[in-house]
Amino acid sequence: MISVGLTPNARRALSRLAIATSLLLGALFLAACAASGAGGRPVAVTQLDDGCAPTVIEAIPGEKLDLRVKNETGKTYEIEGIDGTNLQEVLVPEGRERSVGFNVPDSGGTFNVKCYVPGGVSTIIEIRAGEGSAAATDDSGRNDGDASLGPSDTTVSVGLREWAIDPDTSSVAAGAIRFDAINESTTLVHEVAVIQIQEDGDLEVLGEIENLDTGESGSIVLDLTPGDYQLACLIVPGEAGSFADHYQQGMWTEFTVE
Repeated sequence: MISVGLTPNARRALSRLAIATSLLLGALFLAACAASGAGGRPVAVTQLDDGCAPTVIEAIPGEKLDLRVKNETGKTYEIEGIDGTNLQEVLVPEGRERSVGFNVPDSGGTFNVKCYVPGGVSTIIEIRAGEGSAAATDDSGRNDGDASLGPSDTTVSVGLREWAIDPDTSSVAAGAIRFDAINESTTLVHEVAVIQIQEDGDLEVLGEIENLDTGESGSIVLDLTPGDYQLACLIVPGEAGSFADHYQQGMWTEFTVE
């Protein structure tokens, strides 16, 4: 601060002004952090070549968690809530860290989060809060074929069963593609994920019809560009009552967009 030639009273006034300015900037910074969704108890989640750690996170009903998800591998990981857990899918590129907020429901319970490489290693992380029952099913991550899906250029019908995904076509023209899936199994829950194969060989999940119970159907519309894709079931052991990795059992098929 330049105070040469100022009287003592003027210097004190300038000092008070500088302090007030500093406090104001600090308050604005904190307000910006709150507005961006920052906050909550930080919990480190590390993505490794053999899976994710920790596998259990202890929490308090109603608590806000800030999951600091760090990918220490050379592959792209994803993390998302399953079995009704309201945590939207987040992509974590290799070597990067993402902050993912999760509000633990006041009712408490056990909330499952899947941490996985599409078509590769996977881990179910349990967020345990109190002694409440498991989270109620929330279908917010699933599209059920109503008018809100919007218009489409092409429709692909997909049958799901052990251990196969059977679309009625293996290629379509680029555009808005509607996938109508039905679980033909009489025993297991299945899903269908639309996965884009990137130039470097990485797999990126673009959308999913999740947790289709036996006989259930669902739909999703995605804008797809030309390239190579897969249609796959990514259910893993511990998810939806499954004891098998559906992808590793062969539940995927190649799909082309021209």
